[in-house]
Formats: sequence, structure tokens, C-alpha cells
Amino acid sequence: MGLAERALKDSLNIVYEDEDLLVLNKEPGILVEQTISEELSLSGLAASYAGRSVRPLHRLDRDTSGLAMFALNAKWNRYFSELFEKKRIRKSYWAIVRGDWDGGITKIDTNIASISPGRFGNDPWKGKQAVTTFRKLGSADGYSWIQALPKTGRTHQLRLHCLEAGYPIVGDRFYANDFSNPLLLHARSLAFELPGGSRELSLSAEPPDCWKPWLEKFEKRKKS
Repeated sequence: MGLAERALKDSLNIVYEDEDLLVLNKEPGILVEQTISEELSLSGLAASYAGRSVRPLHRLDRDTSGLAMFALNAKWNRYFSELFEKKRIRKSYWAIVRGDWDGGITKIDTNIASISPGRFGNDPWKGKQAVTTFRKLGSADGYSWIQALPKTGRTHQLRLHCLEAGYPIVGDRFYANDFSNPLLLHARSLAFELPGGSRELSLSAEPPDCWKPWLEKFEKRKKS
């Protein structure tokens, strides 16, 4: 492997790789898929590394970090797309939210509808059903660390469900007008069965460095 290829591999932060699948730990601020603007994208970097076209199997917002999956061939592209459609991939996110999350809030079920180009909202009358379950992992100084397990895959679902619960995600500039931090939403883990039922693959990704002082604060509170 040449120096350029090695540097590209290091920059991708590869979590899992085989002949069919590439899973990366995405940094915040980069698009998963290239747009007409020709902006650098994770898909483009993954294709350069793999030496072939790749297809993202799910989307993460530009500002969301964490696990992003790419199919490396058409056969497994179809297989993994089917897993997502049949909800046979278990996804877990971490978020840090404003406020001391009420541990009694374990599920949010709303309809999510488009309210303007690129913007969505919880709507009691229209839209598509969106369901998320939650677990509180810690709290300190007026903030909470939560685990979110989306049962559906609507655009901006976790942002909107935290907002619906009354606890906006820290750094959500779009829905909470919060410019104080980067968006603290991270695709933490994925679990699914590999083709042919050979075994289950369970993956996790560490959050970006900007999370470290927050997690240290929550862990310190747990020990006190």
C-alpha cells in the first residue's frame, strides 16, 4: 500500500471491511453522499479507497457522526437494503440533550411531515409515523446523555423526537437555534446478520473528540 493509499485509509476511520461491505466512523461536518456542488463526500472517499463505485446503505446528516455503511457490489447492495427495509438492522444512537431527561420517557411516537424544503416537523395530522425508544445514560449540570433506538428511519427523526420530549439536542442549529457546540448526535452501534446467516455482526464507534469532556462529566457524576 502506497503512502497516499495509507493516508486515505487512515482518514476514513474504518470500523469494518470485507469484500462486500465497508463501515466507516463518520466525522461530523462531511456529507455522506456527493451533491451537485462537487463537495467532498464520504462516498467519494470510500470509492477512492475501494477502487470502485460504492453505495451508501443509509444516510447520516452532515452534522451527525458515527457508523455509516457502504455496499461494495450490487448483490450485497440489495441484501443490506432489504435488511433496512425489513427493520432487521438494530441501530443505536447517543445524544447529549439540554435538561435532565425524565427517565419515564422511554418512547416517542409521532408523525413527521415536511414543512418546507429540507425542513421537517412533528405533525399530529399528516406525515409518516416515526417511533423511537430512549434510555437515559447519565445527567449532570442541566444536561443528559441518552441512548436512542430509532424503530423507523424518518429524516431528522431523533432531533425532532428529542425536541418533542422537551430536551433539544445540544448543537442543533436547525431546530433549536443552538450554535453553542457541534451537534452532539452520534450513530453509536449497528447489529445485523451477515448474508447466509453465517453470523451476526455487531459494530460500535467511538464519538468524536468533542464528546470527551461531556462524557467525562457524566461519568464523574455517576461515581460521586
